[in-house]
Amino acid sequence: MIERSVKGLTRRQGMQIMAALSLGGSLSPALAQAPRQMRVGFIKRYEPYSFVSGDAVLQGFDVDVVQAVLASMNVKMVPVADSLARLQFLLALGEIDFIGNQLLHTPENRRRFDFVVPYATIQLVCVLHESDDRDFFSLDDMLGRKLGVLANTGVADQARDVLGKSVRSFERIDLALKALAAKELDVVLEENLIVEYHIEQDQLPLKVGAPMAAPMRVGLAVPKGQKIIQDELSSAVRGMLKGKAFKTISNKWFGYDVSRPRVGHSGI
Repeated sequence: MIERSVKGLTRRQGMQIMAALSLGGSLSPALAQAPRQMRVGFIKRYEPYSFVSGDAVLQGFDVDVVQAVLASMNVKMVPVADSLARLQFLLALGEIDFIGNQLLHTPENRRRFDFVVPYATIQLVCVLHESDDRDFFSLDDMLGRKLGVLANTGVADQARDVLGKSVRSFERIDLALKALAAKELDVVLEENLIVEYHIEQDQLPLKVGAPMAAPMRVGLAVPKGQKIIQDELSSAVRGMLKGKAFKTISNKWFGYDVSRPRVGHSGI
């Protein structure tokens, strides 16, 4: 715990702390209360969770949440924006302390990370044109329909296995949603919060249908075996969810408390 408390202070402060402890002394109030500093990795093109705006400012739902979580721990956040692949590399090297986006509990991710308790409910949903009265509850319901998905994802692979060439992949999900708004597609599959954000931001004539499955298991990713960091962050997240801070952030980005699902799922 001593080493982790020293991390993030200036070199001079760190030397003062270690010198005082080695002499059996106590820390001055200023040093004892000095905030820790943690380097947090954020995916730089992951709107609305984390993204770099036109004026080169990192912002997003996850950015605001993690900032609030660390502030409650008296920890200063030092953000690092990069691709997910690069962030995973930096985490393995110890150059960042954890990843500030909630990642899926996929088998590969579970081998690589431990996870903090979730703060938002993430579900896979179908998105329809607002004039479309059809219901889709499974991929089988979409046979013969034009489906839009994000390229290079597990959802895209699964959909193509069932629907074949009727699946159209997009490099950005906002492009898929705009194609759906133009009625070039019948349906789009994507995470609920992402599509809700883009529908509102771009004023698209679309609606979110029923979830295709139960909420996904997600959480901030910490290095494997770093239980102290995992427990500290989990405790802070639980505390935040009990107060007003999370609801304020959630309403800012989505207009409601996303720690709870809006509707239940029907199952695939």
